[in-house]
Amino acid sequence: MLEVALIFFGVIISTISIAIGIGGGILWTPLLILVYNLSPAEAIATSLSIQIVGLGSGTFAYMKAKLIHIRLSILLSLVALPGVILGSYMTISLAEDTIQMILGIMAMVLAILFVVSNNDAESRTSFKLNAKKFRKVAAIPGFFGFLMGFLSVGISEWLIPALRHKLKLDMPHAIGTSIGMMFILAVVSSTIHLNLSGNFQGNIFLFASIGTLIGGQIGSRISQRINDDLLKQSFIYLMTLIGIHLIFQAI
Repeated sequence: MLEVALIFFGVIISTISIAIGIGGGILWTPLLILVYNLSPAEAIATSLSIQIVGLGSGTFAYMKAKLIHIRLSILLSLVALPGVILGSYMTISLAEDTIQMILGIMAMVLAILFVVSNNDAESRTSFKLNAKKFRKVAAIPGFFGFLMGFLSVGISEWLIPALRHKLKLDMPHAIGTSIGMMFILAVVSSTIHLNLSGNFQGNIFLFASIGTLIGGQIGSRISQRINDDLLKQSFIYLMTLIGIHLIFQAI
């Protein structure tokens, strides 16, 4: 029964993640540990594998809708890659509670910064990428790539506000570009974690993947149909809830 419930969880988590542009691992990992009694290493490895399906589904849908700046996604992935690899190998050796506490505080700070930032700035669906513009956002995947590999949490939570306010992208394009980047990184990180974790949960992956495949398509359509302000507000509220959850888990 719990395995069948994974289809439902997959639809809900993937829909939220793909629509708002967050990493599903921040929801999957606690669920797999608390409900399905996986060890942290197993939960992170399985979570990343599930995310490949959801992010792949979302990436396909966003590309079909022409909402991904492909070159920017690839460059951001390359910057994040060293941190993702390092974090993946350090999963077992570092204290998770401390990192979760820091992440929770940062998530809530991010929500506050997103509220007070300039919401009247003009947004664009397209732009010409150059080195100066790329440097404005490159530090974010460079730093948070480690946290993705370490805890299976996303980079896009911190990247989307930068794409929105520094590069002036509208929310659908900022989300789509981030989802494309996350898909590439999830493939790499999952491969490493599967080698590190001695007990990959195939049944959990199978049922959850069915749900995430469906949710990825639903989420991408939702992000295209609701207005920009509602997407931003949803992002703020969800980041606040995630921050509270992570801090609670770390206490």
